[in-house]
Amino acid sequence: MADDVDGGIGVAWDIEEIPDHDHLYMRLHRMWADPTTGEPVPGAFKLRRGEDGLSTDWNKYSTPEESRLRSKKPEDNGIIVMQVGDVRSIPGQEVYHKPIPDNRAHSEITGEKSTEARLLFTRIYRIAIAIPPLSQDG
Repeated sequence: MADDVDGGIGVAWDIEEIPDHDHLYMRLHRMWADPTTGEPVPGAFKLRRGEDGLSTDWNKYSTPEESRLRSKKPEDNGIIVMQVGDVRSIPGQEVYHKPIPDNRAHSEITGEKSTEARLLFTRIYRIAIAIPPLSQDG
């Protein structure tokens, strides 16, 4: 078992190699969807302050619905799915299994999220759970 558990509390999961033919589920809040199409905008693939990679779940240990339920407000989120090999085909992008105590499926997509990379991400996903539209009141 891995021993990189936060503070030594909880379950430690082995870190595994994710095959190219497997899939990643990525949660997207409604603010990252085009309001007219419901499709993710390129900014959805930007790293936020303090992030080393895009947080995803490996389909070996999760389903789209389980991934969605991990959000603070599941009803505000949709799930996109990307094939690992397609992600790795984007220059500079790597996929790593990074399980955390309460989520064995947790994985990250690391690498610079340049304008070109973000555009390429918009070409490789498909929607697993529709991203809800942004309400009129924001």
